[in-house]
Amino acid sequence: MLVLNPFPLPLHLVTGNHDAPEALVGGFGGTRFLGGGRLTSYVVEHPAFTVVVLDSWVSGSPGGRLGSGRVAWLGRTLAERPGVPAFVCLHHPPVPVGIPFLDAMGLADGPALAEVVAAHPRVVRVLAGHVHRPVTAPFAGSTVAVAPSTYRQSGLVLREGVPGYPDEPPGFLLHVRPGAPAGAAWVTHTVPTSAPGVSR
Repeated sequence: MLVLNPFPLPLHLVTGNHDAPEALVGGFGGTRFLGGGRLTSYVVEHPAFTVVVLDSWVSGSPGGRLGSGRVAWLGRTLAERPGVPAFVCLHHPPVPVGIPFLDAMGLADGPALAEVVAAHPRVVRVLAGHVHRPVTAPFAGSTVAVAPSTYRQSGLVLREGVPGYPDEPPGFLLHVRPGAPAGAAWVTHTVPTSAPGVSR
């Protein structure tokens, strides 16, 4: 917590498949990092955009599932601010990424999520992690942006087998709205954590 407190940008935590939701709540419940609440699925309403965090964690499994309750909650939540851009965040990508080893542990109910996202065209990104490499794909009228790992990257193995971890730099995704005029498109940059010259 001491490391995260000074971070100057909005920071919202998402439960990963190696996490324990109860531990996440125990460490960060009631703080801005869980939207001020004590749940691992939550919403944060920023003035210019909405962040909806979904917990796709499944006990004892590397794969993910939202369940019908969370999917329905997402639809209700997105309907509350229809004119405001929204980011939907979860750990498991809702689409195959083309790496069979990782696709075998994806999100089980991606089609159900797609139905909700398609009904809310102000969802500008569906943000995910899990696969330890940057991936983008169209999704239900929006875009899935999978973040690289801040630790180590998975290899691009487009066939059966374990991808391994090549010598690729860790990084993060930066989502910006250049000029921010009404209707301007959001763009996503992949930024290595060691990148020089990144400034606000």
